[in-house]
Amino acid sequence: MTRWALGPLHDVLDLIEFQSLSAQDALAEWRTTSERPFHPGLDHWTEHAVRGYLAASEQIPAVSGVPQGEPLEPVSRRWARQRGSQKPADPDWYEEMVTDRRYAGHGIRELRVARKGSVTDSPRDEAEIALAVGVLAGGLPVLSSKWEKKRLTLGRSEPPRLVRLVEIGCADASHRILFEGTPEEAFARYDSDVRARVDKMIAGGSYRPGKDCGRCDAVATCPEVPSRPGLLGINDSDGPLRSWSVTTGRSYRKCPARAHLEELFLPREDPAEDSEAVVRGKAVHAWIENRHRRTPPQPCEPDDTPGSAEEWRREGWAVTGLQARLGIQMIGDHALVCPLRDEPDSAEAHPEQQIVVYDPDADVVVIAKTDLLYRVADRWTLRETKTVKALSKHDLLEEYPQLALAVLMADAGVLPGGGPCAVELERLTGSGPVVTDLEAAAPDVIAQARLVLTEYVASWHADSRYPTKPGKACEECPFTRWCPDAAERTDT
Repeated sequence: MTRWALGPLHDVLDLIEFQSLSAQDALAEWRTTSERPFHPGLDHWTEHAVRGYLAASEQIPAVSGVPQGEPLEPVSRRWARQRGSQKPADPDWYEEMVTDRRYAGHGIRELRVARKGSVTDSPRDEAEIALAVGVLAGGLPVLSSKWEKKRLTLGRSEPPRLVRLVEIGCADASHRILFEGTPEEAFARYDSDVRARVDKMIAGGSYRPGKDCGRCDAVATCPEVPSRPGLLGINDSDGPLRSWSVTTGRSYRKCPARAHLEELFLPREDPAEDSEAVVRGKAVHAWIENRHRRTPPQPCEPDDTPGSAEEWRREGWAVTGLQARLGIQMIGDHALVCPLRDEPDSAEAHPEQQIVVYDPDADVVVIAKTDLLYRVADRWTLRETKTVKALSKHDLLEEYPQLALAVLMADAGVLPGGGPCAVELERLTGSGPVVTDLEAAAPDVIAQARLVLTEYVASWHADSRYPTKPGKACEECPFTRWCPDAAERTDT
């Protein structure tokens, strides 16, 4: 199954630009000849994206000096330049290359960068812009195959008199010109914005494990991603490398197609509004997180609450009336069980800590975002915090699968400290706070955690088609715009 959402877009645009097919014929050709199967939701998005890209391209102003009615021609070969020493083995030798959609003519080189969403949603990366225009200004055509993992073979070409970088939003046919200028201006931009960053990359830097690890071929040998065979309880690594989180598991249960479209990072639409209780829970969570980020760590105090009892907000989550008052009560109650209250001088707090682990038996990168990892003296603890109306009688691991994952990660020794790590649940209710120690080292708790996690992972891992599951879940799904079956909603 295709796992790069922009890949089909570029395949179709290649057919349009280099084989002179119409958009309709190019889409039909792609659908019948694609080497990789693709999801129907990706098919819908690709057709929309192709038409959005073409519409935006027609609106881009002509470059100065280009005769009317003579557009730039598409370029099939990538542009690259080789920097530093002429000996590829030297540490200061490297290559820079631009991909995306390339055009040239009349002394102009233009790169159009396709975005899945809108350009209004895409923040400017000044270093990325500077690098791209530097390569546009000084690059040469790449003659070697893109699959070769060795020094590029470059051809010859006349230097441009002008370069331009354009960004296109395929979701809404938007565009913006990020740079237009002479090669000299491009090189100046490069030198001011990129040189220091490139030097730092060549010298080496820290690893940053995260959600992109599920797309990295080097994850199995990465020194910052621990490898734990059997973490997910699956012995099947024949499928593609993927990443999994509890959010993935929940989405898959609602609708397999939704989980796949999330993995593709397709543009989202705003789903139905969250309930007042959900918004209040997120506001409380954000408020407590902010307090745990204080340096040095400080215990939360009972009066460490919002100033207004009738209306307050934190990080975009606004609550009023009853929910505002209940939220203040929960924040005050948290102070009674704040993990930093007993020994604040020896405490260490890491709110919203991301844990990344690789399971080679399943060929899956597991990503967990914990509410709080903290250390008091020599003891490390992972705490999840939930706001609930009342305590539930259900099994906690089944009700909160992130706790099951936490138990297995603690058992695997991948949490901070390198040794045993406690796991606990803090529930803030209308009648007071409750903290439960899950006894993460107990064999029966580990067995139950394994059972719960297997139910979330096994079907997802074995699936290669991600069928739609139309029904009530469509009401809150942000991908109904691309889903071929979303119109088949039911009330059940």
